[in-house]
Amino acid sequence: MGLSHSSIYHSSHVRSVTTSGLVIVEPFSEIYPRLDIYDFYGNEKYESQVDLLIQSYQALYDRPYNDMRSFYQVAGIHGLPYTAYDGVTGGAEEYHNDTDWETGRFGGYCHHGDVLFPPWHRPYMLLIESLLVEEAKKIALQYPDNEKEKYVEAAKQLRHPYWDWADVKAIEGVPKIFTSPEIKINTPNGKKNVKNPLKSFTLPVDLSYPLVKGQNPTDKPNYNVPNISYNPYTPAGYPTVRHPNSNYEDQTDLLNSNMSVYVPTVFRPGMYQMFHISDFLRFSSHGVNSDDSQSGNFFSGHPPPTNPAGMAHFASMETTHDDFHLVCGGPGGHMGYVDLATFDPIFFFHHSNMDRLLALWQGIYPNSWIPKTIEPNGSYTDVLNKAIDEYTDLTPFRKTKTEFWKSSDVPDIEKLGYTYLEVEKFKGQDPKKLKAYVLELYKPDPHFGRRFFVKLTIKAGKLDGPCSIRVFIDLPDANAQTLVTSPHFAGLVSMWSSNKKHAHDNSFVYGTVDITAAMERLNIRTQVHDPLQEVNTTTGLLGPLWLFNVEKDITIVPVSLNGYEASPKEAGVDKIEVFTFEHDKVDPNFLDENSGKYYGSKKF
Repeated sequence: MGLSHSSIYHSSHVRSVTTSGLVIVEPFSEIYPRLDIYDFYGNEKYESQVDLLIQSYQALYDRPYNDMRSFYQVAGIHGLPYTAYDGVTGGAEEYHNDTDWETGRFGGYCHHGDVLFPPWHRPYMLLIESLLVEEAKKIALQYPDNEKEKYVEAAKQLRHPYWDWADVKAIEGVPKIFTSPEIKINTPNGKKNVKNPLKSFTLPVDLSYPLVKGQNPTDKPNYNVPNISYNPYTPAGYPTVRHPNSNYEDQTDLLNSNMSVYVPTVFRPGMYQMFHISDFLRFSSHGVNSDDSQSGNFFSGHPPPTNPAGMAHFASMETTHDDFHLVCGGPGGHMGYVDLATFDPIFFFHHSNMDRLLALWQGIYPNSWIPKTIEPNGSYTDVLNKAIDEYTDLTPFRKTKTEFWKSSDVPDIEKLGYTYLEVEKFKGQDPKKLKAYVLELYKPDPHFGRRFFVKLTIKAGKLDGPCSIRVFIDLPDANAQTLVTSPHFAGLVSMWSSNKKHAHDNSFVYGTVDITAAMERLNIRTQVHDPLQEVNTTTGLLGPLWLFNVEKDITIVPVSLNGYEASPKEAGVDKIEVFTFEHDKVDPNFLDENSGKYYGSKKF
């Protein structure tokens, strides 16, 4: 997992234990909901909370960078700077850059590509959230007496909002609260236009190391996106960016344009698929083997699916998560890189949403949780291929001075002091009602017949750096220059954490693209063929209504984040398979698993 590691990635400074005591991630004593940013911002009801959130983010930015409770230090838990956070080393298993990077071991604390991906991010979000609320409570006390009570109550109720980037409203682009340079809020000293801390974070120290001339922010107005084998360099005093131009400035219009394409073709279909997966192993991460089991899973004994078109082949939560990272960051943007993503504040609104999706999935499938498996990629405290389960320490998040949070501690979000309005609404009801709600929310298009899917089996680590595997229908000459606005574009699978050093013989990533909408746009028949009826008994030839040819009519175009086009084989695409499902006759939002049929495949 992660990008290609090099000794130059190691930070030039070493973090130390905070002087204000160990960082303990404590749950809130009262339960309040995390709110949708679409409801939160611009809503008079939550104006006070918005005021406090903006000022609280800025307060974390303003803390000394070596303070373990500063934004810089909290962001640095995930990937770079590959040093111990708050003294959490892992003992004898501590990551050592001079030796471990060569093995492909990841140097941050985060989990990707294993079953701890969803639960690890839960105490991570709780940490940033609790620090923000702590700041909000201090700020609330600074308001004039005639406003103080209102702000004290707002601080108590404040929980970290989420951005549902698969909401139909996201087709219009990124909410302005994340893109406006300034934002008007009511401060203890009156209403003011302040610098918007949710647009970017300015690095207090260098992040990564300088690259060749022309590939550093200091080279603006002649900045070029770096060679994809390396993390972009961010000098001290420079902000995080999204889709940077030659002047190292955000291209928000380009990001919004991409959202208009990818929300309907990638994000919503991905959400729709993953809520059909009932097994946590397959739902949780993209780290899988060629036999459909977790990469390196020596323990679960999970057999290959008996139905070759079973829903186990649908895209995981992590796959859809990865898609958003690449679309949001773009070439050279921090969100596009595993090691850098957390320094962009939008990361935490994204992961608040991922936590919401996990909570919704738990409500639908309450009896599935974390199996015993392994961690193939390692982390700052865990060696490669370490055995993991729900009792594995989620380092570096301390529950007390002597113990760390574990996945077994976090299934019930109410015990952590927060909830989501949707979860609360369906609490205690039949899980099928919640599932029906979620599938209605994310149904990718109004087609209620038979849906067609292309499943991609991709060998991990064939390319260095993030890339997307684009799928085009009935366009044999599609290439990296073919616009994703083309009616032939069906969707993509993202390889966010690709690194040649992490390539293992049996390590594959699965992704699934719903090609139904593209087929309809191109007037390609979407009924399943019946060879017995469609073969001419006299000539032995197929009839004219035979569906498209999997070998010829599906084109796979791998494109790295900097625009380089690779062949499917170079990118590790092992094979593609086409399968179909019918919608349920009673509730058309559901796909009927028993209707799954395998259509055909192509090897590369």
